Amino acid sequence: MIPAGRPLCVLLISAMLLATGCSSRPTYPKAHLAESLQALLKSDHLNASVRFIDHTLAVHLNFPGTLAQNGLQIGIGPAFDEATRKLITAIHRTLLSSDADVRFYVLLMSDPQVPGAYLTLVRYMDDVRRANAQMLDTPEIFARTVVELNFLGPQGLTIDQYVPRDIQLEEFLSWQLARRIQHQLTEELQTVGIANVGRCGGKFQNGEFAFTLDVAPATPAPLDEATIQKVFLSSTNVIAKVLSSYHFEGFEAVRLIHASTGRSLLLPKTRLELLR
Repeated sequence: MIPAGRPLCVLLISAMLLATGCSSRPTYPKAHLAESLQALLKSDHLNASVRFIDHTLAVHLNFPGTLAQNGLQIGIGPAFDEATRKLITAIHRTLLSSDADVRFYVLLMSDPQVPGAYLTLVRYMDDVRRANAQMLDTPEIFARTVVELNFLGPQGLTIDQYVPRDIQLEEFLSWQLARRIQHQLTEELQTVGIANVGRCGGKFQNGEFAFTLDVAPATPAPLDEATIQKVFLSSTNVIAKVLSSYHFEGFEAVRLIHASTGRSLLLPKTRLELLR
C-alpha cells in the first residue's frame, strides 16, 4: 500500500498544471508522439519505454529508488517524487500540444532494486483538461486517478505486455469506481469499527458493471442486515454519482456482489438514473 501520509496527490496535481501553447500547429505531431516523448524524457535522464496504441499512451520507467521494500511491505522510494514529477510533466507537455487523440495514459513504474514490484497510474485526458480549466478540485482529480501498487512476481514485465491494447472508458470507470467504493466503505464502516473492508474489484462485461465488495465483520458475529444494506446503498450512491459526472450511458446494468455472503444486487440503468 502507498503510505496515506505521502503527498502523492499534491505531486500529481502540481505536475498537471502545465501551460499549453497557443500555436495552431501541434508541437508534437501524432506521427512522432512516442519518439518525441521518449526524447523529452531522455533529456531529463529518464530512459523510459513508450508505447502509443490507438487512443492510449503507455510509459514504463524502470528507475532505481522509485520503490522501496521493507520486509514484505512495498512502498514508494526516495526517488519517486522527482521521477514522477518529471514523467507527468513531460507526458502532459506532449499530449496537450499534440494533434494525437490520446484519451488515456498509463504509467508503469518499477525499480531494478525491487524486482517484481510495479506502481501503475492511469488517467483520462479529459479529466486532465478539466483540472487545468479548474473544473475539478484537487480531491476529485485525485479520486479520478487510478493508482495501484502490486507485486507481480520476479519475472520481467514490458509495457507491451502490460498494456496490450487500447483502454476503453468503461474499463477505466470500473477500475476507478472499485477504488472509490472501497474508500467510501472504509470511511463509513472500517474507521468506526463496524466492518473490515478489503480490496474491492470492478469489471465491465456485456454491458454490465460488476463490483465485488470485500466487506467482512470486525467481530466474530456476522454482519447484520442493516450493515449489508448500507454496503449496497453506499456503493450504489458512489456509482450513480460518478457515472453521472462522466455522462456515461453505455451500460445496461450494475451488479453488486458481497463477497463473504455471496449476496448480490442487480440494478438496471433506469433504476440507477433515479439516484443521479
